[in-house]
Amino acid sequence: MSQEFVSAEYTYEHKTVDYAAADGSHLLRTGGTIAWRFNNPGNLRPAKPGVTIYGAIGVGKTKNNGEFLIFSSYEKGRAEKKALLRRKYNERTIYTMLAGVPDKNGNVVQGYAPESDNNDPQAYADSISTATGFATTTKISDLTDAQLDSVLDAMEKKEGFNNEKSTRQEKVVNTTTVTISDGAKPKANLPVKIDIGDASHQTKTNSKGQLPLITHLDIGKTVNIFVASVEGEWKKIHDFVMGDNSNSFVLFNNLRTFVAPTDLKKVKNDEPSKRQPLHYVIQPGDTLGKIAKIYKTTVDEIKKDNPQIKDERKIFPSQVISIYGSLSASTNSVAKQAPPKLEQIPKKKVEPVAGPAHSAPAPAPKIEEKKPPKPPAEKVELARSKDGKGEPIALLQPDQQRAPWMVVAIAEAKRWKGATEDVIEKTSNYHELVGAHESSMVGTKNAWCSSFVNYCLSTAAPSYAKWSLPQRANDISKSWNFVEIKTPVFGAIALISTHHVTLVYAKSGSNFICLGGNQHDQINFSPFAKGVRFFVPVAYLEFAKKDIEKANTLAEHSAEELNKEFEIKVKSKKGNATR
Repeated sequence: MSQEFVSAEYTYEHKTVDYAAADGSHLLRTGGTIAWRFNNPGNLRPAKPGVTIYGAIGVGKTKNNGEFLIFSSYEKGRAEKKALLRRKYNERTIYTMLAGVPDKNGNVVQGYAPESDNNDPQAYADSISTATGFATTTKISDLTDAQLDSVLDAMEKKEGFNNEKSTRQEKVVNTTTVTISDGAKPKANLPVKIDIGDASHQTKTNSKGQLPLITHLDIGKTVNIFVASVEGEWKKIHDFVMGDNSNSFVLFNNLRTFVAPTDLKKVKNDEPSKRQPLHYVIQPGDTLGKIAKIYKTTVDEIKKDNPQIKDERKIFPSQVISIYGSLSASTNSVAKQAPPKLEQIPKKKVEPVAGPAHSAPAPAPKIEEKKPPKPPAEKVELARSKDGKGEPIALLQPDQQRAPWMVVAIAEAKRWKGATEDVIEKTSNYHELVGAHESSMVGTKNAWCSSFVNYCLSTAAPSYAKWSLPQRANDISKSWNFVEIKTPVFGAIALISTHHVTLVYAKSGSNFICLGGNQHDQINFSPFAKGVRFFVPVAYLEFAKKDIEKANTLAEHSAEELNKEFEIKVKSKKGNATR
């Protein structure tokens, strides 16, 4: 399988690893040894339960032997083992590398295969010596890379990597990914019915607007997708035929429902009802006067509720302000939601090659057709007409659809005010926050621009899907969750060459001014001019198209101006400032 695996899960009851690839396909691997199943020839373990290290893509918990790391390939697992020997055991001999060394209390510790783990370090060292010709007293640091490779070969044989070869089995399963959007935002918690042949399944979209993965178990079978209509009936919005390849669709559904409390028709006194404080996200082209007119308030009242505004002429897109009173800003309000699962078949081990083909699942029982559940309703404010003295009315606030992830980016820029990566990662390691397989943001090999952008997307309200390898900039160009656009819009994700991603905010002459992480080791505004491609989430595509059709041009601001306004002190860095 040529696709790179991005995650892996292990089911010890069936001794099966499910490797997920970036193209949506899955490789099911069973049989063989744990080392082979997990692409882990060194049988490396996590330092903390369930937490990946060394670039692993998963952790597998075995029935009786604890946890082991799962790597994306055999080559990756072997490379990490070799790096560990050089990093941790380089000044040890072959024997002390295995057995450990005494601590200040005389206890033997930090061995690769210590006696305390039911190993025989001397026999292990002797087997390496016999296979390589190196004495057990040979120091690892005295070995060339080629010689160390021969030691790794001997260790793999001793660890039994290639044992039980006849029981190894693999099977590729393709899937279809479906995202439902209103054109700008993913439709979260939307009731959906999926009919596959004679089987019917009811489910919901997750917080990213995605349906459970639909596994291609029966090639050629038709899949029908339904959502609730205004009349409260199931309405078909798409169908497709299961094929030999994985696929992805984005479907649009702009039905919105609202709910508001009731109130007495007449007020008991002449006191006008007070409006509830609310948040407003400043849009490109906004002025305080324009905002005051929309909400029937005054510029002075807005400034009073937002003391951070010193100059009413200097407000910037994606800043959050309060209307009708002071409110603390909250940008990361979306609760994490695990993706739902479509129970097409229970997980089972791969069928042996010599036996029958992978057995088809038993047909799901036909469920009685029911009315669809109501889609989630948006709460609206209850107010009164006639300046707060009339009859109760429900007020729908302007739907602020433009690039919600930019609110998070601005909040992070204001929070850190030019702090460098070594300071930021003490409390906000963006790699860890998006589930990337990198332990640090510091250093020339730990670029975090991509993890920062994915953090902004995934913690926005609403939440948008990440790309498969969130720490890799160029992976956005391969992801079905994003689509390339030729004309940049506010909030578009800019891919610079293949090594850096950042967020489009403004223009300055021929330069695009972008807000991003890992720019001079900071979160700041920086100019980019050449080698730029632009992407938006698939759930946002229709809104982006309308923005382009309306010729909504980017505002003119320099990077220096924006950094000054947001109190970001840029620390210039020689060479490639984005690594």
